[in-house]
Amino acid sequence: MGSPDVSLLLLVSLVCSAALSAAESTYGTYGTYNAYARGLSGSFYDKSCPQAASIVESFVTRYLNKDRNFSGTFIRLQFHDCGVRGCDGSVLLNSTATNQAEREAHVNFGLRGIAEVDEIKAALEHACPGVVLCADMLIMAARDATVKVGGPTWPVALGRRDGGQSTDVMADSNLPFPILNFSGLGANFAAKGFNAREMLALSGAHTVGQSHCNGILPHLYNFTGKDVVTDTDPSLNKAFSVSLKKVCPPGNRTNTVHMDSTVNIFDRVYYQNVLGGRGVFITDSALITNSAGKKVARLFSQRSSSFFEEFAAAMVKMGNLGVLTGTQGEIRRTCQFVN
Repeated sequence: MGSPDVSLLLLVSLVCSAALSAAESTYGTYGTYNAYARGLSGSFYDKSCPQAASIVESFVTRYLNKDRNFSGTFIRLQFHDCGVRGCDGSVLLNSTATNQAEREAHVNFGLRGIAEVDEIKAALEHACPGVVLCADMLIMAARDATVKVGGPTWPVALGRRDGGQSTDVMADSNLPFPILNFSGLGANFAAKGFNAREMLALSGAHTVGQSHCNGILPHLYNFTGKDVVTDTDPSLNKAFSVSLKKVCPPGNRTNTVHMDSTVNIFDRVYYQNVLGGRGVFITDSALITNSAGKKVARLFSQRSSSFFEEFAAAMVKMGNLGVLTGTQGEIRRTCQFVN
């Protein structure tokens, strides 16, 4: 693959900086949102399955009581679903003999939570057969999981129909790999309608959950493409890089690392870690390579900041991406298979 056009990356970087500079006002402008995309409603299941939200919440609570890492799992599922063709539950679909589904994409390495979503779906089917949509379940679970580890809440609009298309190529083409620089990450988010400040807010999801070493190795051993054990991002805190290398030795893709130092507590410490050279991914460290991005990271790291409100607003916006409504799509009986 050829090198990216330098002038294009410079333009993206300038646009991102301008967007961040314009967003330095206090929360209010960036914390407002329209919770209901066309065709969605906060009362969608009030008559057809009034217990839907409580069923989802009870299962999310059960999973988090067993393993707090599921907080990051459910947030990741929403992002990885909505980032490909919109929020249609396509990330949950199985591959077939003739098609590799999104779950098999490189960018979805280590994706989990599929079996748990199917368990929730089975309970919903028992209570309200043929009513609750898999795409909606992902939105509800992400919000509930965030709240249960100390994060913000937000209004959830429902009624997203389930899609029937899912390919690994589409996932790898649309979701950001954890090796992008600031300009590349900004361009990826901009393609989905997010400005640079919203990108920084959504990156705060890395305050919870864990990652396999697969996404961390390029930060430790192949940062400039030399592919040697000493080719580590020089901006990484030295002690932190040593600790990462102990868990993620060369070639080990499957060990896991917690995303920030306050394990599975939704807080602002993620930004403090990034500012201190302790970002787990290249994309984490990249957030402060742009001066305006660094300024927002500093803002979000403060206890009095609007990070929680802006994260919630960005999650609502994400949940409105490319939704299918009305007679579009279907209501899957099992989330891993089209009807």
